[in-house]
Amino acid sequence: MSSPLILLVSRSAGRSQIYREALDLLGISCLAISSLKEVPTLTAGTRFSGILLDMPVMVKAGAAEKADIDDVLKALPSAYVNIAPASDTIRLMIANGLQGMATSLPEFADLCKAFPPRLVMPKNRYGLHLHALLTTANGREERTVTLNVSPGGCFLFTTDPAVQPEQPVTVRFIGLEDQTPIQAVICWLNRWGTDGNNQPPGIGVRFEQIEDIQQQQIARLLKTVQTG
Repeated sequence: MSSPLILLVSRSAGRSQIYREALDLLGISCLAISSLKEVPTLTAGTRFSGILLDMPVMVKAGAAEKADIDDVLKALPSAYVNIAPASDTIRLMIANGLQGMATSLPEFADLCKAFPPRLVMPKNRYGLHLHALLTTANGREERTVTLNVSPGGCFLFTTDPAVQPEQPVTVRFIGLEDQTPIQAVICWLNRWGTDGNNQPPGIGVRFEQIEDIQQQQIARLLKTVQTG
């Protein structure tokens, strides 16, 4: 059985080597890169079971760079790490908690081993509130609203405790000309009442099957938001 593969972002080759050696001892393989700009392209084409971000990278990163990887950090087990200068000891600084909790590198490795490798497609998300009917895998139908929308998916408010990543759902947008249910899959979620999580509860979904006329109308609505 192959080792889980995670993405490591660290600008220093020396620091990357320290992380790589520690992860190897924990049964984790890693792909090391030096720039946050590479993350969306790599995660869209390669299945990863987690992502680690070296703190010096995040300290120097701009707001736009951080926003570009936000979906990746929510969809995969993710954490910030740092190295103590005197001892080369690795410290897990912050774990996002959306895909499980970890307080140390070994605990993070266990999360990655239990997490199915996943592609994360890049999204251009904009605040757009569309009324929708959400039907989950258990047949539960819920009246809800989008908090943001992209050409390839959306984030829907829900507090349903039964939803899980990778589950199929259908979404029917009440305001669209064509109200054919859109087939989608849950990519990530925010649980209601999660400690330390100040984000609204709900699910990020990727559209799997959508009519051309629906795609065109969503594109027009997004263009209005972008230019407005």
